[in-house]
Amino acid sequence: MISIVEQESVKAVGKTSLFIYFDYDQKIIDVIRGCGNCIYHKNIKAWESPISNLAFLIDNLTFLDEIHIYPMEDEEGSNLHLTQQYKTTPFEYQKEGIEWLINHPNSLLLDAPGLGKSIQVIYTAEELKNQKQIEHCLIICGINTLKNNWKKEIQKHSNLDCIIIGEKINSKGKITYTSIKERAEQLYNPIKEFFIIINIESLRSNTVIDAIRNSKNNFDMIAFDECHKAKSPSSDQGKNLLKLAKVGKYHYGLTGTVLVNSPLDAFVPLKFIGEEKSTYTNFKRYYCIYQNLFGHQQIAGYKNIEVLKNEINNCSLRRTKDLLDLPPKVIVPEYIDLPEAHNKFYEDLRKGITEEADRINIKTTSLLGLVTRLREAATCPTMISTKDFGNAKIERACDLVEEICSNNEKIVIFSTFKEPLYILYGLLKKYDPLLCTGDQPEEEINSNIDNFQNKDENKIMLCTTSKMGTGITLTRASYEIFLDCPWTPAEFEQCCDRCYRIGTNKPVIIYKLIARNTIDERIQVILERKKGISDYMIDNKLSEDEELQYLLGLKTEL
Repeated sequence: MISIVEQESVKAVGKTSLFIYFDYDQKIIDVIRGCGNCIYHKNIKAWESPISNLAFLIDNLTFLDEIHIYPMEDEEGSNLHLTQQYKTTPFEYQKEGIEWLINHPNSLLLDAPGLGKSIQVIYTAEELKNQKQIEHCLIICGINTLKNNWKKEIQKHSNLDCIIIGEKINSKGKITYTSIKERAEQLYNPIKEFFIIINIESLRSNTVIDAIRNSKNNFDMIAFDECHKAKSPSSDQGKNLLKLAKVGKYHYGLTGTVLVNSPLDAFVPLKFIGEEKSTYTNFKRYYCIYQNLFGHQQIAGYKNIEVLKNEINNCSLRRTKDLLDLPPKVIVPEYIDLPEAHNKFYEDLRKGITEEADRINIKTTSLLGLVTRLREAATCPTMISTKDFGNAKIERACDLVEEICSNNEKIVIFSTFKEPLYILYGLLKKYDPLLCTGDQPEEEINSNIDNFQNKDENKIMLCTTSKMGTGITLTRASYEIFLDCPWTPAEFEQCCDRCYRIGTNKPVIIYKLIARNTIDERIQVILERKKGISDYMIDNKLSEDEELQYLLGLKTEL
């Protein structure tokens, strides 16, 4: 007799697996091995197989022996209800989100950017404190800038106190941050505040991880904001984050864009909340199709994608901005013709004729570095050359600013690179622009955000996408200009939604400046392809792009 029992996964992909028990029979073993991705456990003398292999196993084992199948019984869900009187009144969908979260102790909140995930987590923590007596809520910020944003949100929406780990005020009244060693000591010793905020970069230190795991504080709830920022399980912060999966009882991952580049981005968030039990190697083997290119195994497509889609859906809550009935968001691609000299410089650089690119050493630059140089050349050639080739994107951005500001509107301008922002900062002085890049200290950026939102004279915010693309609110602006686009649709969407979120009361117009006949056009194709993957996996929207359907394994041939 062969017993196939559904149990919680040990090493296979997914939350549950099939465990196959039988008396030794080589023919049965050959069938099990034939379906792939199966693991033998010596201690229980059983084979573990992904759920998706059930049909194959039944079809091929039926002729060898009698089969008994034992599905897992449905777990009894919690039935907690909201009990708190909140400091501010959440929207109805946010109340539904809070109730869903307290009844799903380890889950993902995937609401679209701008729907107010922060307030839902704050009130989830308050409910769990009241109903389950949790001691602390640890908030991990996937982006360093978000620490102060979380502090503001907690002070605005909650009567409970909070602390940013490592933050202190120096003798001149400026905010500074302590060393990693001091942060670890702070985490280890008793903390009186309920909400404890830390940035993901601090988790790169094993000292900090050990302090959290052995702390005198009980971190009963851990919320990881912008959890897509730790998508690599091989990075220090990714590996250390997963060490916290067994700390506390309640784990929540927050992001509006869980899939940044590919379906593999879901591994760390799913592992963090305990939904995924397999290793990253098994995860890739199960979901990826490989082929040999240039002597190396490269991902050529995906398989079993419906399994992963269902796994994400079963442990997550996702709502879109349709709930808010916001004014429209209009994205305007503007194709820019480069001046003749600029175009020639770009083409020479693309072909490897680099005499004019006198600010870089192409011979020692990696392929990724060369691609970056092409992006710089298309956006702002003075980043890599001392010669003046003109700058069509900068000129067009200035024209748009003149037109928009003449109507007393505010604008946010994004770029991957800080150099063109500094150029615009000089050219647009009369509009009192505010600069937010990695060069500015945190207190200056926080002040700039407040000034942009509250003062009429500051018409323009100049931002790098990496510094200001996530977690902040810039709803005073109804226009955005992208000098260049991020590599992923997730980053682009996050940047767009700084202005398009709760509080938006008029249409938002977003200009994408695309240099014609340059790498900019290729990036648009990549963005559409990656967006199609995310749309299908998270929102069940299937693109008509046949190549994308083939990549996802939904079409067998083109």
